[in-house]
Amino acid sequence: MGLQLQSILAAVDMSPTSAAVVARAAVIAARHGVGLKLIDASALCAGSPAAQPLDLAALARQAADRFDVRVEMLEERAASVAQIAREAGHQCLIVLPYERRVRLRSLWRGSLADQLLRLCASPVLVIKSAAVAQARYQRVLVAVDLTPTARDLVTIAGQLDDQSALQIFHAIRPLHPNPLRNAEVPQRIMKAYLARRKLEAQEQLLEIASAALKCQKRVQTVFCEGEPARHAAVQQSHAKAGLVVVGKRRYSALPDALCCGVAKRIMAWCDADILVVPLDRAEPSGRLAEMA
Repeated sequence: MGLQLQSILAAVDMSPTSAAVVARAAVIAARHGVGLKLIDASALCAGSPAAQPLDLAALARQAADRFDVRVEMLEERAASVAQIAREAGHQCLIVLPYERRVRLRSLWRGSLADQLLRLCASPVLVIKSAAVAQARYQRVLVAVDLTPTARDLVTIAGQLDDQSALQIFHAIRPLHPNPLRNAEVPQRIMKAYLARRKLEAQEQLLEIASAALKCQKRVQTVFCEGEPARHAAVQQSHAKAGLVVVGKRRYSALPDALCCGVAKRIMAWCDADILVVPLDRAEPSGRLAEMA
Protein backbone atom coordinates (compact mmCIF):
# COMPACT_ATOMS: atom_id res chain seq x y z
CA MET A 1 0.00 0.00 0.00
CA GLY A 2 2.81 2.41 0.83
CA LEU A 3 2.71 5.90 2.29
CA GLN A 4 0.11 8.05 0.54
CA LEU A 5 0.08 11.35 2.40
CA GLN A 6 -2.40 14.15 1.88
CA SER A 7 -1.56 16.03 5.07
CA ILE A 8 0.43 15.96 8.31
CA LEU A 9 -1.23 16.50 11.69
CA ALA A 10 1.00 17.54 14.60
CA ALA A 11 -0.71 17.14 17.97
CA VAL A 12 1.32 19.09 20.53
CA ASP A 13 1.08 18.98 24.32
CA MET A 14 2.43 22.55 24.78
CA SER A 15 5.47 21.15 26.61
CA PRO A 16 9.08 22.13 25.70
CA THR A 17 9.17 19.26 23.17
CA SER A 18 6.32 20.78 21.15
CA ALA A 19 8.72 22.84 19.03
CA ALA A 20 10.60 19.65 18.05
CA VAL A 21 7.31 17.91 17.14
CA VAL A 22 6.27 20.81 14.91
CA ALA A 23 9.74 21.01 13.32
CA ARG A 24 9.80 17.30 12.47
CA ALA A 25 6.25 17.45 11.10
CA ALA A 26 7.15 20.50 9.00
CA VAL A 27 10.27 18.80 7.57
CA ILE A 28 8.19 15.81 6.45
CA ALA A 29 5.40 18.03 5.11
CA ALA A 30 7.88 20.06 3.04
CA ARG A 31 9.52 16.91 1.68
CA HIS A 32 6.18 15.44 0.59
CA GLY A 33 4.62 18.71 -0.57
CA VAL A 34 1.58 18.50 1.72
CA GLY A 35 0.00 20.80 4.25
CA LEU A 36 0.62 20.78 8.00
CA LYS A 37 -2.12 21.06 10.62
CA LEU A 38 -1.44 21.88 14.28
CA ILE A 39 -3.73 20.99 17.16
CA ASP A 40 -3.39 21.54 20.90
CA ALA A 41 -3.69 18.11 22.57
CA SER A 42 -2.41 19.16 26.00
CA ALA A 43 -5.68 18.11 27.65
CA LEU A 44 -5.04 14.51 26.54
CA CYS A 45 -1.32 14.24 27.34
CA ALA A 46 0.74 14.04 30.48
CA GLY A 47 3.68 16.08 29.24
CA SER A 48 5.69 18.41 31.45
CA PRO A 49 4.34 21.97 31.20
CA ALA A 50 6.58 24.64 29.77
CA ALA A 51 8.11 27.24 32.09
CA GLN A 52 6.41 29.84 29.90
CA PRO A 53 3.18 29.09 28.04
CA LEU A 54 3.89 28.19 24.42
CA ASP A 55 2.17 30.11 21.66
CA LEU A 56 0.73 27.69 19.09
CA ALA A 57 0.29 30.52 16.59
CA ALA A 58 3.98 31.41 16.92
CA LEU A 59 4.95 27.78 16.29
CA ALA A 60 2.74 27.79 13.20
CA ARG A 61 4.31 30.99 11.83
CA GLN A 62 7.81 29.72 12.51
CA ALA A 63 7.12 26.42 10.70
CA ALA A 64 5.62 28.21 7.70
CA ASP A 65 8.50 30.68 7.39
CA ARG A 66 11.37 28.29 8.10
CA PHE A 67 10.24 25.23 6.14
CA ASP A 68 8.06 26.86 3.47
CA VAL A 69 4.98 24.76 4.16
CA ARG A 70 1.29 25.57 4.32
CA VAL A 71 0.32 25.53 8.01
CA GLU A 72 -3.20 25.47 9.39
CA MET A 73 -3.68 26.02 13.11
CA LEU A 74 -6.82 24.38 14.48
CA GLU A 75 -8.35 26.85 16.90
CA GLU A 76 -10.35 24.31 18.91
CA ARG A 77 -8.39 22.50 21.58
CA ALA A 78 -8.62 18.72 21.28
CA ALA A 79 -11.04 17.39 23.90
CA SER A 80 -11.01 13.73 22.84
CA VAL A 81 -8.91 11.22 20.97
CA ALA A 82 -11.76 10.80 18.49
CA GLN A 83 -11.51 14.50 17.63
CA ILE A 84 -7.84 14.13 16.68
CA ALA A 85 -8.66 11.02 14.62
CA ARG A 86 -11.38 12.93 12.76
CA GLU A 87 -9.01 15.81 12.03
CA ALA A 88 -6.45 13.35 10.69
CA GLY A 89 -8.90 11.58 8.39
CA HIS A 90 -7.41 9.22 5.80
CA GLN A 91 -3.95 9.33 4.21
CA CYS A 92 -2.52 11.43 7.01
CA LEU A 93 0.54 11.11 9.23
CA ILE A 94 0.02 11.99 12.89
CA VAL A 95 3.07 13.36 14.74
CA LEU A 96 3.09 13.26 18.54
CA PRO A 97 5.50 13.82 21.43
CA TYR A 98 6.59 10.77 23.41
CA GLU A 99 4.81 10.49 26.75
CA ARG A 100 7.17 9.20 29.42
CA ARG A 101 4.26 8.90 31.80
CA VAL A 102 0.54 8.49 31.28
CA ARG A 103 -2.24 10.35 33.05
CA LEU A 104 -3.63 8.28 35.94
CA ARG A 105 -7.23 8.52 34.78
CA SER A 106 -6.38 7.10 31.36
CA LEU A 107 -3.74 4.60 32.56
CA TRP A 108 -5.61 1.53 31.32
CA ARG A 109 -6.17 3.13 27.91
CA GLY A 110 -2.48 3.89 27.46
CA SER A 111 -0.79 6.93 25.97
CA LEU A 112 -2.31 9.20 23.34
CA ALA A 113 -0.35 7.29 20.68
CA ASP A 114 -1.76 3.96 21.95
CA GLN A 115 -5.32 5.30 21.82
CA LEU A 116 -4.93 6.79 18.33
CA LEU A 117 -3.44 3.58 16.96
CA ARG A 118 -6.48 1.66 18.20
CA LEU A 119 -8.92 4.16 16.76
CA CYS A 120 -7.65 5.33 13.38
CA ALA A 121 -5.78 3.87 10.42
CA SER A 122 -3.14 6.61 10.12
CA PRO A 123 0.52 5.94 10.91
CA VAL A 124 1.72 7.64 14.09
CA LEU A 125 5.20 9.16 14.42
CA VAL A 126 6.28 9.46 18.05
CA ILE A 127 9.05 12.03 18.56
CA LYS A 128 11.72 11.08 21.12
CA SER A 129 14.91 12.59 19.64
CA ALA A 130 14.05 16.28 19.97
CA ALA A 131 17.64 17.45 19.49
CA VAL A 132 17.75 16.49 15.79
CA ALA A 133 14.15 17.18 14.86
CA GLN A 134 15.13 19.43 11.93
CA ALA A 135 17.59 16.99 10.34
CA ARG A 136 16.86 14.16 7.92
CA TYR A 137 16.82 10.60 9.13
CA GLN A 138 20.22 9.30 8.03
CA ARG A 139 19.56 5.71 9.12
CA VAL A 140 16.20 3.96 9.57
CA LEU A 141 15.66 0.59 11.25
CA VAL A 142 12.60 -1.34 10.02
CA ALA A 143 11.53 -4.11 12.41
CA VAL A 144 9.63 -6.80 10.49
CA ASP A 145 8.05 -10.12 11.38
CA LEU A 146 8.17 -11.75 7.89
CA THR A 147 4.40 -11.63 7.40
CA PRO A 148 2.99 -10.19 4.13
CA THR A 149 2.83 -6.76 5.81
CA ALA A 150 6.65 -6.61 6.06
CA ARG A 151 7.07 -5.29 2.52
CA ASP A 152 4.54 -2.54 3.20
CA LEU A 153 6.54 -1.44 6.26
CA VAL A 154 9.76 -1.31 4.25
CA THR A 155 8.03 0.61 1.46
CA ILE A 156 6.68 3.16 3.95
CA ALA A 157 10.12 3.57 5.54
CA GLY A 158 11.68 4.19 2.12
CA GLN A 159 8.99 6.64 1.06
CA LEU A 160 9.20 8.69 4.25
CA ASP A 161 12.73 9.73 3.28
CA ASP A 162 14.16 8.21 0.10
CA GLN A 163 17.69 9.31 1.04
CA SER A 164 17.84 7.34 4.28
CA ALA A 165 19.81 4.13 4.65
CA LEU A 166 17.48 1.27 5.58
CA GLN A 167 18.28 -1.61 7.91
CA ILE A 168 15.65 -4.35 7.73
CA PHE A 169 15.70 -6.14 11.07
CA HIS A 170 14.19 -9.44 12.13
CA ALA A 171 14.68 -11.38 15.35
CA ILE A 172 13.65 -15.02 15.37
CA ARG A 173 12.28 -16.15 18.71
CA PRO A 174 14.21 -19.05 20.24
CA LEU A 175 12.47 -22.38 20.74
CA HIS A 176 11.18 -23.07 24.21
CA PRO A 177 12.90 -26.34 25.08
CA ASN A 178 10.64 -27.69 27.82
CA PRO A 179 7.63 -28.83 25.71
CA LEU A 180 9.96 -30.49 23.21
CA ARG A 181 11.90 -32.25 25.93
CA ASN A 182 8.69 -33.44 27.53
CA ALA A 183 7.68 -34.87 24.18
CA GLU A 184 11.04 -36.65 24.04
CA VAL A 185 12.08 -35.00 20.78
CA PRO A 186 15.68 -35.97 19.97
CA GLN A 187 18.23 -33.18 20.24
CA ARG A 188 19.38 -33.65 16.64
CA ILE A 189 15.84 -33.12 15.35
CA MET A 190 15.48 -29.96 17.42
CA LYS A 191 18.76 -28.61 16.04
CA ALA A 192 17.82 -29.49 12.46
CA TYR A 193 14.41 -27.83 12.82
CA LEU A 194 15.94 -24.66 14.27
CA ALA A 195 18.58 -24.51 11.52
CA ARG A 196 15.92 -24.85 8.81
CA ARG A 197 13.78 -22.23 10.55
CA LYS A 198 16.68 -19.76 10.59
CA LEU A 199 17.55 -20.43 6.95
CA GLU A 200 13.96 -19.88 5.81
CA ALA A 201 13.75 -16.63 7.83
CA GLN A 202 17.00 -15.34 6.32
CA GLU A 203 15.77 -16.16 2.80
CA GLN A 204 12.52 -14.28 3.44
CA LEU A 205 14.44 -11.31 4.80
CA LEU A 206 16.61 -11.19 1.69
CA GLU A 207 13.50 -11.31 -0.53
CA ILE A 208 12.08 -8.30 1.30
CA ALA A 209 15.39 -6.46 0.94
CA SER A 210 15.64 -7.21 -2.79
CA ALA A 211 12.19 -5.69 -3.30
CA ALA A 212 13.24 -2.60 -1.33
CA LEU A 213 16.37 -2.14 -3.46
CA LYS A 214 14.15 -1.13 -6.39
CA CYS A 215 13.35 2.17 -4.68
CA GLN A 216 16.13 2.55 -2.11
CA LYS A 217 19.87 2.90 -2.71
CA ARG A 218 21.15 1.70 0.68
CA VAL A 219 19.52 -1.41 2.18
CA GLN A 220 20.95 -3.86 4.72
CA THR A 221 19.48 -6.87 6.49
CA VAL A 222 20.07 -7.66 10.16
CA PHE A 223 19.08 -11.07 11.52
CA CYS A 224 19.41 -12.37 15.08
CA GLU A 225 17.90 -14.85 17.51
CA GLY A 226 16.16 -13.59 20.63
CA GLU A 227 13.37 -11.37 21.94
CA PRO A 228 12.43 -8.98 19.08
CA ALA A 229 11.83 -5.74 21.01
CA ARG A 230 14.96 -6.01 23.14
CA HIS A 231 17.20 -6.84 20.19
CA ALA A 232 15.59 -4.08 18.10
CA ALA A 233 16.52 -1.56 20.80
CA VAL A 234 20.08 -2.89 20.89
CA GLN A 235 20.37 -2.75 17.10
CA GLN A 236 18.94 0.77 16.95
CA SER A 237 21.53 1.95 19.43
CA HIS A 238 24.36 0.09 17.65
CA ALA A 239 23.40 1.41 14.20
CA LYS A 240 22.62 4.91 15.55
CA ALA A 241 19.31 4.83 13.67
CA GLY A 242 17.29 8.03 14.04
CA LEU A 243 14.00 6.31 13.26
CA VAL A 244 12.52 2.88 13.95
CA VAL A 245 9.56 1.71 11.85
CA VAL A 246 7.37 -1.02 13.31
CA GLY A 247 3.90 -2.39 12.63
CA LYS A 248 1.14 -2.87 15.17
CA ARG A 249 -2.17 -4.69 15.04
CA ARG A 250 -5.16 -2.87 16.47
CA TYR A 251 -6.68 -4.34 19.63
CA SER A 252 -9.15 -3.05 22.18
CA ALA A 253 -7.79 -1.26 25.25
CA LEU A 254 -7.73 -4.17 27.71
CA PRO A 255 -5.84 -6.73 25.56
CA ASP A 256 -3.50 -3.97 24.42
CA ALA A 257 -2.71 -3.00 28.01
CA LEU A 258 -2.27 -6.59 29.21
CA CYS A 259 -0.21 -7.95 26.30
CA CYS A 260 2.24 -5.03 25.87
CA GLY A 261 3.24 -6.12 22.36
CA VAL A 262 6.50 -5.67 20.48
CA ALA A 263 5.59 -2.21 19.13
CA LYS A 264 4.87 -0.82 22.61
CA ARG A 265 8.12 -2.22 24.02
CA ILE A 266 10.12 -0.83 21.10
CA MET A 267 8.50 2.55 21.69
CA ALA A 268 9.55 2.45 25.33
CA TRP A 269 13.07 1.06 24.92
CA CYS A 270 14.45 2.75 21.79
CA ASP A 271 16.02 6.20 21.94
CA ALA A 272 15.04 7.09 18.37
CA ASP A 273 11.78 8.38 16.93
CA ILE A 274 9.24 5.60 16.36
CA LEU A 275 6.92 5.34 13.36
CA VAL A 276 4.12 2.92 14.23
CA VAL A 277 2.02 1.69 11.29
CA PRO A 278 -1.35 0.00 11.92
CA LEU A 279 -1.07 -3.32 10.10
CA ASP A 280 -4.80 -3.41 9.36
CA ARG A 281 -4.91 0.25 8.35
CA ALA A 282 -6.74 -0.49 5.09
CA GLU A 283 -9.84 -1.28 7.13
CA PRO A 284 -11.80 1.86 8.05
CA SER A 285 -12.46 2.27 11.75
CA GLY A 286 -16.16 2.33 12.59
CA ARG A 287 -15.69 3.55 16.14
CA LEU A 288 -15.23 7.25 15.48
CA ALA A 289 -18.95 7.97 15.61
CA GLU A 290 -19.31 5.93 18.79
CA MET A 291 -16.56 7.87 20.58
CA ALA A 292 -17.52 11.34 19.34
